[in-house]
Amino acid sequence: MTQIEIDKEEILKTSKWIRFLFMLLYGFVINFALTLCIGLAIVQFLFYLFTSKPNTPIANFNSHLLEFFHDSLAFLLFQTEEKPFPFKENENDDINNDAESEVIEAELETDNSPETEVAEEAKE
Repeated sequence: MTQIEIDKEEILKTSKWIRFLFMLLYGFVINFALTLCIGLAIVQFLFYLFTSKPNTPIANFNSHLLEFFHDSLAFLLFQTEEKPFPFKENENDDINNDAESEVIEAELETDNSPETEVAEEAKE
């Protein structure tokens, strides 16, 4: 039978313990989110029961919950090292930030002709 050597330095790496704390945190958050999902499913069913269609804002929120579950489970099961929301960078945020940071410069030409001045005076 072979013996396994335990490297004390490997066990004491802070990055591994930080990941463990994040795993505990996301485990509790997933448990709470699952309860929230069950409640939303009941509310969504009531909307469907009375209106014959699901509630759109709840459906949009549910898509975010599904993405959170996927990302969290992938992190917990060591499929990825990327932490889920709120640490995950959202692709939509990058697109919105680029669009907001775009500055368009333009010059406004004013018409100071006598006809324009007469028209402005008529408005007053």
